[in-house]
Amino acid sequence: MDVHFFKDFDELKTFNTDFISHIVVSRRCTVNNYQAFKAWLVQNDIKLVLDLDDYWELPKHNEAYKFYKNIKSTQILETIKMCDIIWTPSRYLGNRMSMVNRKAEVYIIPNTLDLNHKQWKQRKKPSKEVRFGYVGAKNHGRDINEISYTFEGKQMYCVGLEDYPKRFKASHILNTTTIGDYGKLYENFDVSLAPLQGGTFNKCKSDLKVVEAGYTRSSIIASNTTPYKESIKNNVTGLLCSSSRDWKNAIESMTKEKHRELSGNLNKHIKKNYDLDKLNKIRTDSLGL
Repeated sequence: MDVHFFKDFDELKTFNTDFISHIVVSRRCTVNNYQAFKAWLVQNDIKLVLDLDDYWELPKHNEAYKFYKNIKSTQILETIKMCDIIWTPSRYLGNRMSMVNRKAEVYIIPNTLDLNHKQWKQRKKPSKEVRFGYVGAKNHGRDINEISYTFEGKQMYCVGLEDYPKRFKASHILNTTTIGDYGKLYENFDVSLAPLQGGTFNKCKSDLKVVEAGYTRSSIIASNTTPYKESIKNNVTGLLCSSSRDWKNAIESMTKEKHRELSGNLNKHIKKNYDLDKLNKIRTDSLGL
């Protein structure tokens, strides 16, 4: 399959459309006239493929809320309306997009990792104690509230963003890093924490935190909400929590033996269901080439 990467849509004007059967866009098209662009696609018999893994309306407390409301949300919705094929890791999000464009073919394709990348070729640093870790990005302060637990007296590794380390009373602060080195953070701890509030935006997220934990042989404690409750079997591949009491019990019950059992089960589950080559085949098959 021949693949050409365009820097922007203006570059399409100088490309021979006879060699284009599909255009794949991530998140949204940034064109000036969506109706004219759709007409151009139809005229040239080109299918538009949208790859989207986040809801288009952000919570009001998110720092990018105004930018999305004024600009980006409209761009995403206009792209959904005119696309022919949708790739998304979330069935919940896929259903939301189907309500916007009932003609589009929707394929549920989980997010996963490229294990050939050096950041995922790692081993855990040795430790006799169970080590907990939180590597969430910015704007997750409200999700952290779900845990409502301080890790005094425990080995707690927390990414150094906002006031996260202070709120966890983390024993170790992890330096923020680039997306290309992010996976190395998992070397430091055994148990990955994945708190998440409910609400439409969060329910549209992927279960990538579960995949990361599985491939790095971490065990996971997560909120009992979509998307985690669909991909974690409680007490088998991870622990699911519905209240602060659940979080306290899950954290304090974690031993090295329990961690090894849960992480081993999760690793087998992820290897079987989140293989990159298998998921990419779903993508190529969806194009009908």
